[in-house]
Amino acid sequence: MNTLQKANAERISHLCFPTENSGDWSFDAFVNHRSVRYFSYGRHALYEALRVIGCAKGDSVLLPAFICRELLSAINTIGAVPVYYHVDKDLQLAELPDALPFAKTILAVNYFGFPQSLEPFQRYAARTEAVIIEDNAHGFLSRDEEGQALGTRGDIGIFSLRKTLMLPNGAAMVINAHDKSYTIKPQIVPSAAGISISFRVKRLIHKSQRFIDLRMIRFLTSIIRTARKITSGNRIAPSAPDAEFRLPGNAAPCIELQYFLDHLDAEQEISRRCELYRLLDSVMRRNGFEPVFASLPEHVVPYAYPFYTSGNQIDEVKEVLEKLDLECFSWPELPEDVIPTAPNWFKNIRIIGFSW
Repeated sequence: MNTLQKANAERISHLCFPTENSGDWSFDAFVNHRSVRYFSYGRHALYEALRVIGCAKGDSVLLPAFICRELLSAINTIGAVPVYYHVDKDLQLAELPDALPFAKTILAVNYFGFPQSLEPFQRYAARTEAVIIEDNAHGFLSRDEEGQALGTRGDIGIFSLRKTLMLPNGAAMVINAHDKSYTIKPQIVPSAAGISISFRVKRLIHKSQRFIDLRMIRFLTSIIRTARKITSGNRIAPSAPDAEFRLPGNAAPCIELQYFLDHLDAEQEISRRCELYRLLDSVMRRNGFEPVFASLPEHVVPYAYPFYTSGNQIDEVKEVLEKLDLECFSWPELPEDVIPTAPNWFKNIRIIGFSW
């Protein structure tokens, strides 16, 4: 590494540690004081959204084929039928809205915090009266080009807050369509139960961040994965075999969720994620890897750095990232029904996480 590259590597290492909770913030204000219900996981929030709109057994739910298989648990628990539409390599709807079949609802996904163009979804909804659910699991704090918060543009928005905050769980359902007079249940009482040992260890390490760096994190992670490999046969735990059909545990959000939201330093977190994205974009482009998105638009707060790579580039990618003490992962773990017909590029997207 030359001097500039070394300085960038040190900055990337620093930025991988989220800021402490020291702000004064309001999620209610962020979503313009719309009706909100909090849950443990986004899957529970989606299940409740489907219930609220009256989605029932046998109803069709349109969703992108490029999606994490665990999301299906909400649809299958309702008894609805998932129907897949295609997205292109820019992760935008690749089909004409007039060609899509009728469905009770259609999911629009803001992949990695980048806004999905809702115009074709609105055209589809105008024709079919389908409800638009904006899956904003990756897009907390992100806005579209007009400055509107992602997750507040569809009839209902789904947030997976735990992907941004240092929490064992945390998600939200936001009702945006006041004119539809949806009836929602009272807020589930938050729970202090169910915090895993691995999360407690992770939080302890996080609180010790002044004394550790990414290299130490990588070393500790390697020990944990080796132990898991010995005990379970897998270095990284796969999703459960029934993940497409079973919602995870308790739907109640963790008791710390509201405190973390109220004390979020949103501006600092936005700045951290955007700077980290730009630095990684520079590194990956310099080494010949193709980003999923051509640029980082104003107002977008990326969830991770996604890029394309083929199977014969993996060793090269690892070599580049190891110099930064980083690693990448495939995303998503596709639904079983999608795998046989998935285009190759579905399997070639990898992400570099922004929080260890």
